[in-house]
Amino acid sequence: MTDTDQTRPFVLFTQDQCPQCETLKRMLALPLRGAFDTQIEVLHRQEQPGAFAQLAEAHALARTPALLHRPSGKLLLDTGSLGAVKAFLTQ
Repeated sequence: MTDTDQTRPFVLFTQDQCPQCETLKRMLALPLRGAFDTQIEVLHRQEQPGAFAQLAEAHALARTPALLHRPSGKLLLDTGSLGAVKAFLTQ
């Protein structure tokens, strides 16, 4: 398995001017110590508008931040809880 974005099982939807997005990024970097970085593709609305819009529409995503588990299609929208984020990423 190569380490390309398409093989990563999780997608983090983020965008500019989003305090909750910054909180989630800090949570992934600090308490979780980057443990899931190799498993998460970051899709940034302003930097990758086409890919972001396509995947967001396919999963009826209306807000950021959100985490998507590609294999199951599950979305985690409640990203403010460390326990919920860790549980989602270890499914």
